[in-house]
Amino acid sequence: MSTPLSRRLTPYTWFIVILGLLIAIVLFYRFESSEMQLSQSSELRRMSVVPSFSFTERSGKTVSNQDLIGKIWVADFIYTTCPGPCPLISASMARVQNALANDPHVQLVSFTVDPEHDTPDVLAKYADQYGASPDHWWFLTGPKKPMRDLIQNGFLQVVEDNTGQPSQPGQFTIMHSTYMALVDAEGNVRGFYDGVESDGRADLLRDIKVLEKEEKP
Repeated sequence: MSTPLSRRLTPYTWFIVILGLLIAIVLFYRFESSEMQLSQSSELRRMSVVPSFSFTERSGKTVSNQDLIGKIWVADFIYTTCPGPCPLISASMARVQNALANDPHVQLVSFTVDPEHDTPDVLAKYADQYGASPDHWWFLTGPKKPMRDLIQNGFLQVVEDNTGQPSQPGQFTIMHSTYMALVDAEGNVRGFYDGVESDGRADLLRDIKVLEKEEKP
């Protein structure tokens, strides 16, 4: 006559069975949690809204925020006489331009933090150094106060003018953000990325794809 399973299992065996079930439950919930975190990380929160602006592009044409409605765009902040990070930021933007060469839905926009010096002609020469496409990568200049207000209040980035101040080691004439900003088709800032390091560029390109998927009907 056969013995019921519950009678054949020793206390030690029951302990192993229960322990195995507990481990399985813990692993299941950890997997669910990691899946949830992955899903949340792919959602880019809205950080600010880019206010209305109207500036002059290097070509001489006027460009406003309305020209960017319906497009995903990337903004950076540079000035042409910058002896520090600006060449690195612009080189990084050039690589972004190359990576998105076949993507007509993304626009690149460089705002000068030194608009009094960076006229359209000066910006045009600077843009040529980086192979900037006239159609897909704009360089904007304009009155100093509206430009600074846009960068500081719309993009939440720092600009500090040290003109006329005593020179300090490591201090540039204009201190400014080295981040690139990702803006969605409705004008919401959705992310900031290191404009110098390659990791920042890789994250930016990844999140552009996230936005493109988000905005598909």
